[in-house]
Amino acid sequence: MLLYTLSNAALLVWAAIFCFHKPSKVKNLLFVILSFTQLFVIMAFRYNVGFDYQMYATGFRNMQAAGFETLAYKDWETGFVLLTKLIGLIPSIDYDWYMLILSVIAIVPAAIFIYKNSPIPWISVVLYVNMFMFFMSMNFLRQMVAISLLMLAWHFMKRNKFWLFALVIIIASFFHQTVLVMLPVYLLIKVKPGLKELLLYGYLLLWFYLASTNLIQVITSFYHEEYSESIFVKQGVSLVYAILPVFITIVAFVLAKTGTINMNNENKYLINLSFIGTLLMVTMSKHSIIERLSYYFILFMILLVPVIYQSLKTNGIKYTTSNNRVIDFSDSRSRTALAVSFLVLVLLISYAVFYFGMFEDAHGAVVDYQFRLVSF
Repeated sequence: MLLYTLSNAALLVWAAIFCFHKPSKVKNLLFVILSFTQLFVIMAFRYNVGFDYQMYATGFRNMQAAGFETLAYKDWETGFVLLTKLIGLIPSIDYDWYMLILSVIAIVPAAIFIYKNSPIPWISVVLYVNMFMFFMSMNFLRQMVAISLLMLAWHFMKRNKFWLFALVIIIASFFHQTVLVMLPVYLLIKVKPGLKELLLYGYLLLWFYLASTNLIQVITSFYHEEYSESIFVKQGVSLVYAILPVFITIVAFVLAKTGTINMNNENKYLINLSFIGTLLMVTMSKHSIIERLSYYFILFMILLVPVIYQSLKTNGIKYTTSNNRVIDFSDSRSRTALAVSFLVLVLLISYAVFYFGMFEDAHGAVVDYQFRLVSF
């Protein structure tokens, strides 16, 4: 736990040095490089960290020994098996180096994704850690590769290039099939968010929450039947993990209604993706298996928060109600107060949930962290 506390503190130090005062593209780039280099060291040189670490280490050795006679291994997707076998061809490679290569696949796309797409990279990097994307990448290794490809697919999604988006998602599905959920999501995110839509979405959330048990039973009757009676279906995780997504989504919908957020395609998609993620994170309090799906959407929440902050700081809130009452917080002082208050709340909640997760040993990444032969 001390390691991650020091790491989080270092991220804020880099942010203070490069981003708080007169940020620029060069300063943002330096921040991203320093931050993700730091995270890479933690990820790449870990030993036996992550609940699935030993499973993947064993799998690497087994697939390396088996050669290319078969591309089947347990229930692992073909693309990941092929990637593992190709890595295994490197002379004298062992699973420590295998984990290091997978860490490159996790860290480099995340760094590029945040640098290119986040208006305020330091906020997105902090949330990348605090919303457990970083821990997930040390545990769900097949899904981590799929998410790295989803980061590329976002480039096509926000430009409405469906066939290129679909192609990347299909390729990603050869590493983890659950990413195929993004294909129907592409159509759902085109609805313009507003208060009426928020009420409708709220109704859908309630329906999905209540019907989730039956829905999962139907799905597991023909897909991954081994999960049908498992603890992952019958038990959920704490609702605490949904607090921040709920807060972000409600604020985003309200600001969309007041016209504070510019409703270009990119922002509209981010808001809708965040709502879907919120729906999933509330529902995973009943069924922990849904946690896997939530990470495809948390990815976009870490971009939405800087958008909300910038929108509040630039536009404030000015809205005329149906009875002609004017709500006006658009002067300079009000804009700054709203933006700072929102960001402080988001960061406080994120750190509180992060430490809650660390006490629960989220993803098996916290307890007895081993840096090769050194224990923290």
